[in-house]
Amino acid sequence: MKRYARTSTAVLLAALVALAVAACGGSSSKSSKSSSSGSSKASSAGGKQGGTIKIVSGTPPLSADQGLDFTTQGNELYSTVNLSLLTFTRGVAGTAGAKIIPGLAKSLPKVTDGGKTYTFTLRPGLHYSNGVPIKASDVPRALERDLKIPWQAASFISAYIQGGMAYANGNAKTISGVVANDKTGTIAVHLVAPFAPIVDVFALPGTAPVPPGTPAKNLAATGTVGDGQYKWGPITPGHSYTLIKNPKFDVPGLPRGHVDQFTYSVNTNVLANAEAVLNNQADVFDPGDTLPAAVLDKVKQQSDRYQAVPLNTSWYFWFATYKKPFNNLYAREAVLAAMDDRALSRLDSGFQTPDCHLIPFGIVGHSSPSSCPFHNPNGPANLTLAKQLMQKSGMTGQPVVVYGEERAPRRQYLDYFTGVLNSLGFKATEKVVNSGVYFTTIGAPTLKPDVGFGDWNQDFPNPWDFMQLFAGDAGSTLNYGYVNDPHYNATLNKLDQQPPDKVASQWAALDQYAVNHAYYAVFGHESKPQFYSSRVDFAASPLSVEYFLDLVSMRLK
Repeated sequence: MKRYARTSTAVLLAALVALAVAACGGSSSKSSKSSSSGSSKASSAGGKQGGTIKIVSGTPPLSADQGLDFTTQGNELYSTVNLSLLTFTRGVAGTAGAKIIPGLAKSLPKVTDGGKTYTFTLRPGLHYSNGVPIKASDVPRALERDLKIPWQAASFISAYIQGGMAYANGNAKTISGVVANDKTGTIAVHLVAPFAPIVDVFALPGTAPVPPGTPAKNLAATGTVGDGQYKWGPITPGHSYTLIKNPKFDVPGLPRGHVDQFTYSVNTNVLANAEAVLNNQADVFDPGDTLPAAVLDKVKQQSDRYQAVPLNTSWYFWFATYKKPFNNLYAREAVLAAMDDRALSRLDSGFQTPDCHLIPFGIVGHSSPSSCPFHNPNGPANLTLAKQLMQKSGMTGQPVVVYGEERAPRRQYLDYFTGVLNSLGFKATEKVVNSGVYFTTIGAPTLKPDVGFGDWNQDFPNPWDFMQLFAGDAGSTLNYGYVNDPHYNATLNKLDQQPPDKVASQWAALDQYAVNHAYYAVFGHESKPQFYSSRVDFAASPLSVEYFLDLVSMRLK
């Protein structure tokens, strides 16, 4: 998920392809081996009902509107407001938290037509939090709204559902591939071709239905109305967000939530946020932020309030592969050889586990044992090889503008990487961008930057969620370096039609192919801090591999 940390933003694909997240006709947990399995001290027994929990975060969501936003920060919040046809299991950590279960739908979809048609049936008698009945036709309304705003993951719809691209381009009045029947409560989704992750897409809040009359524009200050465990309270965009428990939540079999109210406050001073939680002046440190080294030792002493949870994330630098100097393979390889992933992990307070592959440890298709041809991710840079490759490239003296975020440790990543480029003989300068707009800035089709920082957090447990970042048709909003390799594209489009566990070795081979061609410089996979005040029931409030903060499960002591 495009995350500022779900990382940052995701994809529009009429010129793009997707963003921020896989199973075929069943639970994606069957194809996932989450590295965070068993990392939680979760418990569902006992615990207080009611009260208010205060969350502090260094970065706001792009919007409270799930029809635009696709960040980890936003998903933590609106996933409790906008329940979709399917949903991920709450209240558990690791692999079990990636299991897809029915949400507003009565069951998992019926799959026909060789994997090209998915038919959902709404549960009867459901209502939005404002009391309005939910109808099947509200689903295509939401999908069309997604394409108009557009949703940061709009390509999940436009690229894979019949008629999606025509609607996105203004050449059709509806998405022809989504057929709803209000009498029967059915929604039939017809795909362009078999696409295994479509089940996961319909578990994302961005595909949740919206009531009639919902404007097809970004509702950043109010969010939309949904049938979730919570509803929106007061919002000051970019600064504060309030969730209030929805007393009309009427989806049988799903947890109702424990806390009466959540307040989500944004303060770019992450150190101050950490100290506030440490001193019980706030309750939850947003796991999308990195705990500063200055306070880490004190936090670690709170053994009943803190643990590092290995979620599925990848951190990397990307290259503009279509222009000098990084259209030169030797130049890219030289950069990879000159990197010391351990140094980058130290900048992240040790939360990074060094690696060179895009598919993280907990996702099917990860390369194990890891094979990194240009440097040992757990050892020093290979400077001898780096200098040899740089000499072969003929790119010494080439100017390079390096893009990165302003907040720690991302600014420090930028400084480190710029230093690596200059040590190789490039003339590298930095472009520091506000974290709140970083990914939309580097993803603007008019910019086409040279090189920069990127990160990705699991949207759903399918390797496609990560590998699609470098698809040739992903446009600029994900594929910032415009990588366009015919073999990569064709393989990706073949593998995404099958359950990933059946082609795991082929996913690993595709990742290795990209590493060998230095299309990206992955430097590690990050664990996230589960850090709460002493008021929060730590054991009953695990981090989720899908939602990070699982607000529905969170409770006070």
